[in-house]
Amino acid sequence: MLDNQEKYKNCFEILAEKRGYIPRKVNRRDENCKNTSHILTGKGRKGEPIEIKVDLKKLKNKKHDDNWLWLEFKNASGRSGWIHGQAHFVVFERKKDFIFINRKELLSWIGSSNKVRYDLPFVNLAKLAKYRIYKRSDKKDEITQIKADDLKRLESFQIWKKEDAIST
Repeated sequence: MLDNQEKYKNCFEILAEKRGYIPRKVNRRDENCKNTSHILTGKGRKGEPIEIKVDLKKLKNKKHDDNWLWLEFKNASGRSGWIHGQAHFVVFERKKDFIFINRKELLSWIGSSNKVRYDLPFVNLAKLAKYRIYKRSDKKDEITQIKADDLKRLESFQIWKKEDAIST
């Protein structure tokens, strides 16, 4: 019997192919693809080929709460975080699915929703990072957590279910 990790190996790529895309992983040294993990090649509305840059945020901790997503404004070295990257879409992996969202729409929502509290002091514990800016004492990163349900209202919101990758 396959465990969940093996069963869903390359799951994102399989789901992209089922939707008519040709996925390819990006070389991290490519200057034109900062904060991009994959390029999905597909057909545009008029049949012309298009390339969609995607930043896949893989599930790293099995104990991670699927209801909360991490956003990075500044990375550990103090440079612009992935929210300011070049990807067209950000994809958050969760235990049973992927949330697919337009990066610029997400950034705009963060600025206009007034949910993330820039006006309050930074917090120094990850568990306090819900809608607050979390900063580790030994790093220069600035990150926060938002509720996954908040993204459902955004026009580009899509869910790709992992079970669709294993069904024929």
